[in-house]
Amino acid sequence: MTAPPGLTAKEASARLVIEGQNTLPLHADKSPLILLLEQFPSIMNGLLLAAAIFSFFFSDLVDGLFILATILLNGFFSFIQEYKAEKSLQALVTYAPQEVRVIRDRKEKLIPSTQIVPGDVVIVSEGDRIPADGNLIKVTSLEIDEAAFTGESLPVSKELNATCLMGTLVTKGHGILEIEKTGVKTRFGQIAKTLTTISSNKTPLGKQLSQLGKMLTLLALIIAALIVPLGLWRGNPQTTVILTAISIAVAAIPEGLPLVLTIALAIGTSRLARKKAIVRKMQAVETLGAINILLVDKTGTLTQNNMRLKQVWTKTGVVPKEMLQAAVLGNTATLAMKDDNSFDVLGDRTDGALLLWARQQDPEIRPLLEEGKITDEFVFDTVSKTVSTIWEQAGVRSIFVRGAPEAIIERSLLTTKEREEAEVEYEKFAKQGLRVIAFGYRKGLSPTKASREAQEKELTLLGFAGLYDPPRVGVGTAIKQAHRAGIKTIMVTGDNEMTALTIAREIGLLETSQEVITGEDLKNLSDDQLLLTLKRVQIVARSKPEDKLRIATLLQRQGFIVGVTGDGVNDALVLKKADVGIAMGESGTDVAKEASDIIITDDNFQTIIRAIEEGRTIYHNILRAILYLLMTNLSELALVIFATALNLPAILLPTQILWINLVTDGFPALALATDSNSDAVLNDPPRNTRLPLITSRRLWVIVAGGIGLALLLSLIYMILLDFVSLTLARTVIFDGLIVSHLVLALIIRGKSLRTISPFFLITILLTLLAQGAVTFLPFSQKLFHIGLK
Repeated sequence: MTAPPGLTAKEASARLVIEGQNTLPLHADKSPLILLLEQFPSIMNGLLLAAAIFSFFFSDLVDGLFILATILLNGFFSFIQEYKAEKSLQALVTYAPQEVRVIRDRKEKLIPSTQIVPGDVVIVSEGDRIPADGNLIKVTSLEIDEAAFTGESLPVSKELNATCLMGTLVTKGHGILEIEKTGVKTRFGQIAKTLTTISSNKTPLGKQLSQLGKMLTLLALIIAALIVPLGLWRGNPQTTVILTAISIAVAAIPEGLPLVLTIALAIGTSRLARKKAIVRKMQAVETLGAINILLVDKTGTLTQNNMRLKQVWTKTGVVPKEMLQAAVLGNTATLAMKDDNSFDVLGDRTDGALLLWARQQDPEIRPLLEEGKITDEFVFDTVSKTVSTIWEQAGVRSIFVRGAPEAIIERSLLTTKEREEAEVEYEKFAKQGLRVIAFGYRKGLSPTKASREAQEKELTLLGFAGLYDPPRVGVGTAIKQAHRAGIKTIMVTGDNEMTALTIAREIGLLETSQEVITGEDLKNLSDDQLLLTLKRVQIVARSKPEDKLRIATLLQRQGFIVGVTGDGVNDALVLKKADVGIAMGESGTDVAKEASDIIITDDNFQTIIRAIEEGRTIYHNILRAILYLLMTNLSELALVIFATALNLPAILLPTQILWINLVTDGFPALALATDSNSDAVLNDPPRNTRLPLITSRRLWVIVAGGIGLALLLSLIYMILLDFVSLTLARTVIFDGLIVSHLVLALIIRGKSLRTISPFFLITILLTLLAQGAVTFLPFSQKLFHIGLK
């Protein structure tokens, strides 16, 4: 192959200054320290830090250290998760080759890919990745795998002047490429640039916790403001009044909440991993439970991605030997026998299905092929829609062709009646949702080498094969579960409408409408029209990744929580944009996985529904933990306020309050937040994320429970003061508050005691044992001012 002269070194240097390096627009790597520090700024952490400072100021060292430890541990857990998660763009780098062969000053040179500029002439061959976008100026049997962009599983044959995209892989042949676009201007670069501008949405729980933090701040300030005048009016010393006000304000903050939430989410990620769902961003766990719309790919997620030949048509009803040859010659798949004498398909699924069928028809098909030899091959071409193999046997050259039925019919020698019959049979296959492959044959080719087009004509139509990708086992049940849970599932596929409808009917996806919208239809609809259409449509056929992105964005603007599945490079944008991006672990590209929130290791829709069920369970458990913490903290606050208002002796001492916070704010709340699954979580619709975390009903429950408990204990305290010593009265209230908090935890859990988890049971027993030790051991009696007389 004679290479063109290419650029001179001087021209290349000048263009490099103008165009910049051939690199992708990635975020600058953050140092681990910076990433760690970014975990701490939040309203809740600000409140906790203020509480720690006040604790140190008033010599409450233990409480201050505990609060600081809570902040640090919470930040550390988030840092670990973020350190892994913030690699979404780095995977793009692996698609750019490190060094490439270029023609500079009429000589072939090896240079770093970053130095390529528009106008450069690059030599590519089998195994190379295309370094930048460009056009082919010379080509020899070149095939390129563009699946990451197009989703097409077969390599694409490239002709002269064809466009090649950065990051695609040369699987066969070689060529010379003239570069047109580099870096950010390439199609890959545009995807990367868009990724840098898409910020991850704050999770619904994150937004609600921010609102809760503001509410607690306001509550703390109000309480402090009320206590000061009340204490001064009672004639208490000014210093004591201020100290009491600050202590009560600090006590209003559930300092264990952030740590409980973080640990609960971390345990949730572990549970999901066991269910084949790898969580990359811990906050996505609770967002899973809020999903109300799923945009799901068909192939591999709803179906098995395991093509099998289901139906065959030939003119005579008998499969001719030539049809089997056409199925096997040029076939890229191989069969690997398993222990049970069945076969695994290695390679392309469609080719594998044809190979299995041919072997079933004639187990001796391979020896038959040894009688001749392949002299030339034409790979799948998107224009001709065919795959062809030139076969020579006993000096006779033949061509075997397989491909799209319309393409084979057009190239075949058929009468009008035969053509009509073939088209009718093709339509029957298509209406069944089958992927139809046609086979053609021509014997006695001229020994003179002719063009592909010239050889692929005047064929004998051998027949059709209808291939079928069956639904995954259990996907129908999972679809019903999603529907029952109030989740709308929208199938998004590149397949034609009939195939999509057939699968949708089989799995029970269609609820009311049988309507299908195509990617071409989307282009002609305004955003408002598309939203109205999506209300009645559950299938988007012949779609492209950009269609998914548009649909997801519009639905999010309407307030829906959207989960999206994806596997290709182009899917990275919508996976990043979605509330929950779900990448496929088996078929997904690295870029898709790195841009996602969750990776489904088995590519199965059932796994997604199980993950949503776990997400709902985790949210419900976290909500119970929040209600418990707020209710128990309110009961402590109310006790102190009532005692102050009624001018009673201090009902709880500082060390006792600290112990109560340590014992009841920690493990009981964590036991609630990590409780076992509830079978009923998928029977309810998704939660309304627009509602505040603490609704009016929940606020009433918190106030009623907290105030009610405080009033009961205050009444008991007042009665005890008339009959026993002050120390014993305080001890009774001290022990009573601990026990009552454990009872509250069981009440809030709201499940049968028969389903109580071992961790929950151990937490209760250890808390009671610890409180018993504090009450009866001499050392702790002195530390906590316990008196039993």
